[in-house]
Amino acid sequence: MIGAFFRIIRYPNLLMIIFIQYIVRYCLVKPVLAIEGIPLQMSELNFALLVLSTVLITAAGYVINDYFDLRIDRINKPDKIILGKKISRRKAILIHTIFSLFGILLGFYVAFSVGAIKLGFINAVITVLLWFYSAKYKQKFLIGNVIVSILSAFVIIIVWLFEFFALIKSGTMFFTASKSIFIYIMAYAAFAFLITLIREIIKDIEDIKGDSITGCRTVPIVLGVQRTKLFINILAGVCVVFLVYILVDLYDLELFRYSLFLLIGLYLYLIVKVQLAKEKDDFIFLSSFTKIIMIAGILTMQIIYINLY
Repeated sequence: MIGAFFRIIRYPNLLMIIFIQYIVRYCLVKPVLAIEGIPLQMSELNFALLVLSTVLITAAGYVINDYFDLRIDRINKPDKIILGKKISRRKAILIHTIFSLFGILLGFYVAFSVGAIKLGFINAVITVLLWFYSAKYKQKFLIGNVIVSILSAFVIIIVWLFEFFALIKSGTMFFTASKSIFIYIMAYAAFAFLITLIREIIKDIEDIKGDSITGCRTVPIVLGVQRTKLFINILAGVCVVFLVYILVDLYDLELFRYSLFLLIGLYLYLIVKVQLAKEKDDFIFLSSFTKIIMIAGILTMQIIYINLY
């Protein structure tokens, strides 16, 4: 039962969210503010609660996704089904409700603490969006992929958003640092959006059999696998161009330069493997490989930290 619970909430993905939000706070936001002699204004407790609220909302999203995906999963991955076997559908709804409720309440508490109660509605909106994504939008052409990608980018953005209002509440003058942080945050958010979009489309190719039988209109069903592979490689190519632009702009930062060369190499490898992929196992590998790219990209924040300090 415990093992099934951790599997249904995708605990490795939740650990990655925790890692990403902490590294954004301490390797990006904190050192840039420190250049101007400005300390972080959100308390450690409030930030931990913000991270917990993100984790709870995400976990609730995974549970409700499995709830609505049961019919498709019986075709695509019958050996990995948890709902209806180890955890009843009724318990799944209960887990989703409890996690969503606590995630929303924590979001409002932290929003109130930083003096911007309106930020509390973010988790409420995301909860509703994840429900409709699982029930309807996931089956639509590209819409579901884009929703998940935006939410992935928001995992990064929300760290600065709450700190921004905490700084305003404290009366700190931070607008010079704010411009630099905004550029960094949006660059990493764009990276997260694109690599997540690539991964979601690859996963759609993995699940094409069950999706087609159940009447879904995902990207590979509408475009066909070959055109979808081309679309994936165009997105990966955009990422390479984006990285080359940053490489030229920040070439003097030696460690950062090497990390960008590594990322470009990973994307080029991805492009080749996507082009050669034929079997379902090939796309399962590629889905996992995009996680490696995501981790490698986020770890470049450590290089920024080293250069700023």
